[in-house]
Order: sequence, then C-alpha cells, then structure tokens
Amino acid sequence: MRYILTHMREPPASRKRQRTRAALIEATLAIVDERGFAAVSLGEVAARAGVTTGSIYSNFRGKGELLWEAAGRKRSYVVPEIAPGASLKDRARAIARAMMQQMPQIESQIDFHREMLIYSRTDPELQAIQAAHWKALFDAIAAGVEADMGDSLAMPPHALSIGFQALIRGFSAQWGETPGEVTEDVVASNFEALLIGATTPR
Repeated sequence: MRYILTHMREPPASRKRQRTRAALIEATLAIVDERGFAAVSLGEVAARAGVTTGSIYSNFRGKGELLWEAAGRKRSYVVPEIAPGASLKDRARAIARAMMQQMPQIESQIDFHREMLIYSRTDPELQAIQAAHWKALFDAIAAGVEADMGDSLAMPPHALSIGFQALIRGFSAQWGETPGEVTEDVVASNFEALLIGATTPR
C-alpha cells in the first residue's frame, strides 16, 4: 500500500514540448541558484532557454506555474510500502524507514524550499498553485488511508492525512538542526503513537 505522498500526473507531452519545458525549467533553476526566486523574470528565462517569451506561455500558465514546476525537480516523496493487514507498529516502521531513506535528499533541498516558501508569500499565483497542490495531496492521502484503514479509524481520514504531513515536515526540519536525534526508531514511535490515537475510539 502506498499513500503517504503522491503527485498528480499530466498526459505525456510531445518530445519537442518536453525539451522546451525542460530548457525553461533548467533556466529558471539556474537563475534561482544564482540570485534567488525574486530575480526570476520571464524574459531572462526565455533568453537563457533560447526561446521566445511566448513559448513560456505555451507551456505554463505564467511565472507562478513555471516556478512551481521548477521546484518540483527538487521535491522528495516519502512513499512507504505497507503490506495489507500490517499492524500499526509495522505501518509506522515502514513509514519511518521510507522517510529516513529520503532524509539526505530532503536535507539537501531544505534551503531551496524555505526560500520558495518565503517568496511565495509575495506571489498570489504561486500561492494558489501551492494551495491546490496541498488540497490534492491531502485528498489523495486521505483516500488511501480510508481504503486501507477506514473500518478502524476513529478520526476523519483527511485529518489523519494532515497529521502525517505535519510529522513528515516537522521531522524533516528537525533533521536539519539535530540529525543525530532524528532516528528511525524516534520517527517510527511517533507515527505509531499517531496511528494508535487515530484508531482509538473516543
């Protein structure tokens, strides 16, 4: 069973379109790496990618979507393999194991995502895209949780999906500060406590 993180897939684009999108994303990331998110302009992105500004709008709705797609190159996904009928302890351990496997990559990307979060507060388009992404993500996780554990849950699946993400993001941030303290056992025990709470009748 996979349900912790997922992402929406679009229909495959033509090879030419894929190349253009890839060039635009690479140009965007280069500017971000050099001067930060606020320095990204569509004119400079197009020039670096060797295309017209119109090509950007043929591939993305605007700057916000371009930035979001570029940031997607640096996102990590925690996707545990959970056997049907697994105990709460085994579920928690699978989540922790999958998360710890991703932790070095998460750590290498954390500054990038912090900067994007700060920048997004000045960009309504990017804020709206982020909000839609989180809604879709919570809905997808909740659907997986309900299909897997629905009969035993004592809380709404959507609320549990937010709890999963809060723990993942919290431990990811804490790893950056005290990596020696964020062990697989610590992560597993916290997810087990969450799952016990989520399945204990009120």
